[in-house]
Amino acid sequence: MSWIVRIIVLSLFVGLALSFLDIEPMGILHDTWDTILAVFGLFAGVAEWALPYVLVGAVVVVPLALVAALLRYLGRR
Repeated sequence: MSWIVRIIVLSLFVGLALSFLDIEPMGILHDTWDTILAVFGLFAGVAEWALPYVLVGAVVVVPLALVAALLRYLGRR
């Protein structure tokens, strides 16, 4: 009986996520390929948005990580 509740709750969360992504159930059933392309397009849009921020952050984080690694290495010697 508890697995039925888990299935219902999981279905609710998946349904909410698909609704948030503007993916309709009939679209999944009728145009599966278009749905897959739409999902990849959403991921590409997120990656396109995030990449500049990742690069700007890396300008600060990577040198600090290298300095910290160098200090750890020198501390062990």
